[in-house]
Amino acid sequence: VQRKGEPFRLTLAHPEAGELVLNLGNLVHEVLGATPNDAEDMVHSFVTLAQRAVAPPKVVLDAVYPGLRHRAYLEATGNRGTDSMIGEGPGDLLTVILADQGDGLATLSEAAVLADGFSPEEVFAAAERNFVELLPEGVLVSSSDEGVVSLGLQDCPWLGSSLFFVPFLITRIMQERGWERALLAAPTRETVDLVDADEPGAIQVMERWMIERLAGPRTQSDVVFDFRQGDTEYRRSHLMAGNKLVRPN
Repeated sequence: VQRKGEPFRLTLAHPEAGELVLNLGNLVHEVLGATPNDAEDMVHSFVTLAQRAVAPPKVVLDAVYPGLRHRAYLEATGNRGTDSMIGEGPGDLLTVILADQGDGLATLSEAAVLADGFSPEEVFAAAERNFVELLPEGVLVSSSDEGVVSLGLQDCPWLGSSLFFVPFLITRIMQERGWERALLAAPTRETVDLVDADEPGAIQVMERWMIERLAGPRTQSDVVFDFRQGDTEYRRSHLMAGNKLVRPN
């Protein structure tokens, strides 16, 4: 089903899994910049993943991880905050559990977990254990020419933004660079990005970075946080309004 006025949103229905809303914007963006052969492969892969997405996911405890998704996920899945597998995250994000299905990811619901004979508590514990095993050796740290430091995961690039769950790691990165305070964001699913908040022009550097990242595929959040060494929570500092970072109301 394609709704009027939403050219890049497609609703798929499954008798067991219910409805799933697919945002085709990422696919359109990638296909337009690809060669004809690559574009055909992308579309084929997307169709395969879409077919799998509407079927109930398989829960394997060795292949579940904590993840983040934009709050609009609730709308996309028809969930209204009653699913125990979905929790509050920083800013405009929600905490979810992601299941690696081999050729794609599934966001687990309580119904899917129970259907495979597990309790939510078992899955949460397994996800935490699996994520911890990726740290710290699997963390990738890179820097842009303007001084944006990006943190990702070598073996699970699709899980990079989950590094939000380990503020002590972010503190360590800041200590190594002599930063007292950072502006921090996760505009895409692949990385957590930060700049030295006390450096002149830090807001402008982060603004340019957010514009670039939010124009690409797999976008996730337009909120920028303030974070100090030793913090365990993230304070909303700015959000993108058009092409500008502004203070939230």
